[in-house]
Amino acid sequence: MKVNILKNSIVCAVVMMLCVGTASAHSGRLFKVSKINISRGEGQLLIHFDVDARHIKPGLDREVVFTPVIRAIGSADSLRLPAITVAGKNSYYAHLRNKDIMPGEKLVRAGSDELVAFRETVRFQPWMQRCLVVMREETQTCCDPIEDAGDTPVAELNYVIEPFHPDFRYVNIVGDSLVVMSAEGRAFVTFVVDRTELKPDYMNNPKEIGKIIASIDKVKNDPDATITSVSIKGFASPEGTYKHNIELAMGRTATLKEYVRSHYNFDQSIMHTDFEPEDWQGLIEWLDTCRLEHRTEILDIARSDMAPDAKDLTIKRRFPEEYSVILKTVYPWLRHSDYKVTYSIRTFADIDELKRVFRTTPERLRPVDFSRIAATYSPDSPEYEATYMKAVEIYPYNNEANLNAANILMKRGDLAEAARYVARSGDAVEAVYTRGVLAARNGDFERAQMYMATAAEQGLDVAVNQLELLKKHCAKPTVKYLIQPIEK
Repeated sequence: MKVNILKNSIVCAVVMMLCVGTASAHSGRLFKVSKINISRGEGQLLIHFDVDARHIKPGLDREVVFTPVIRAIGSADSLRLPAITVAGKNSYYAHLRNKDIMPGEKLVRAGSDELVAFRETVRFQPWMQRCLVVMREETQTCCDPIEDAGDTPVAELNYVIEPFHPDFRYVNIVGDSLVVMSAEGRAFVTFVVDRTELKPDYMNNPKEIGKIIASIDKVKNDPDATITSVSIKGFASPEGTYKHNIELAMGRTATLKEYVRSHYNFDQSIMHTDFEPEDWQGLIEWLDTCRLEHRTEILDIARSDMAPDAKDLTIKRRFPEEYSVILKTVYPWLRHSDYKVTYSIRTFADIDELKRVFRTTPERLRPVDFSRIAATYSPDSPEYEATYMKAVEIYPYNNEANLNAANILMKRGDLAEAARYVARSGDAVEAVYTRGVLAARNGDFERAQMYMATAAEQGLDVAVNQLELLKKHCAKPTVKYLIQPIEK
């Protein structure tokens, strides 16, 4: 009896010693790699490393399970990758018999003296912009509880696109030609039937002729303006024959022109005339919006290729009631004179005078004047921005004005609106550079480098400097390895 007790005690002691020895042999983490590479592809994250399992000796019935985990920084998101099991002899064959290793996972027999190649590609998810790759390490047997050895940090990934704000390049707006403006209107001057003589006091003529006189006077009395042209175009209605209407429109326009010229003693070279024998377009515009019965049919006739006299006669015969309405209410308004007073604005030399005009009538400034005004302000001031934004409002197709406006809108953070102005900024080297600035602010660093490199090749100093800074910005490592590979 005592012998048996002694034997049992010895066996227990041996088992305890083995267990203690095994535990001490495996205290600390066992994960080691000989090669590691983590990179981001097109919508994917590629994780490659070779696990060095040669030193792992868990015991016959034990195994060490390494489980790679991608863990978000700043949120609870994570992704478990296929595990690598390094098993002792008995545990290894037990897995083979039971066929319980999941697809994609690896089973390695301890002592096999091999490197375990781990290759896994996963879909890149937004939360992986900033994350950690860790190796979870657990030791276990078939019966005992799992012993968690903790996580070994493998790598820190940072794919967050940091903003890059290149310097802006404002340019002087060019264009110093005189500003040419015009005042236009329409007068319904009445003539005696079938006559071309003008009677200023006839019917409503004082008011209608007064429109033309008032427009000319307004410009003539403007100390900043010089009249360069006064043009009058006369129109007749479709009533009557086309040949006769030519004579009426031409004669009445010439009469009105001579009245205006003599009223101001204008030189003949300033006065210009034109005429439209029958204002069919005016009739079409009225028919487009009226509620007249058979409006569509009459419109078709008015828009047709018929001769003018045939059009008028066809409408009169086919739609007599509607024609009567048109004759009384529309045709009188088709007998009109359109006038246009064209004038140039003098050049403003004094900066205070320029600013006065900017506050009151900025449309009178030349493109170059806006740069002269802006030069008196700091580029960071609201006045500077207001000057150039007004410039592009007055000159929406000026390349330099659009380029400066694009810079201002990028500065304000309105990249979508800035893109509209960049598209109209032309192809000068500064415009190419500004396209690169916009691309960089949109996070498209590849396109930004392309534009800046082009501008740098053309000799733009700011492009050379900013391109170098952008390259350094893009060269920042996005993967920081937290484990040192061992030599094979």
